[in-house]
Amino acid sequence: MVDSMMRTKVVNDSTDLVPLLRAFDSKIKKEVFNDLLLDWKPLSEILDKYGEDGEEAVELFDKMKLVESKWTTSQDGINGKPQKKYRSYYSAFNINISCPVNEISEIFTVASLNQKEFENLETNIYDFVGEEGKFGNMVAETFNLSNLALKGLVKRSNKFCYKGLKLSRKE
Repeated sequence: MVDSMMRTKVVNDSTDLVPLLRAFDSKIKKEVFNDLLLDWKPLSEILDKYGEDGEEAVELFDKMKLVESKWTTSQDGINGKPQKKYRSYYSAFNINISCPVNEISEIFTVASLNQKEFENLETNIYDFVGEEGKFGNMVAETFNLSNLALKGLVKRSNKFCYKGLKLSRKE
């Protein structure tokens, strides 16, 4: 086994469960990740085997830093152009979380929002924070969310980041 394949992802913040639960919420995501556990796979191979859903899975894994990537040489690329190859960065998860029931229930609620509900909320928050950003407490209050639920939503989204106490659009 390759040394990088023996890494363990440590999860000790309850909000980190949100993207993790979403990472394996479909058969395709699970199969793509299993392929990447075995060896480096070029994006073209993932696209051929799984289509756009496979590419979206890899993008999600990359955003969550669950995979590592490298460029191929020109001769291993497509039409003489290099392409990215991916493989799993972790072979195990160590989840050690202790939190109140109401906190974990909020985490699971955010993680289990269907895609349409999530995108609706994400768009509304995006419009609300605007170019300048808004304090997280104000955003949470406006959308009737706890600060914890908002933090979970931010971890699920690729449109936001916290800059101190301010929720901002990602550049």
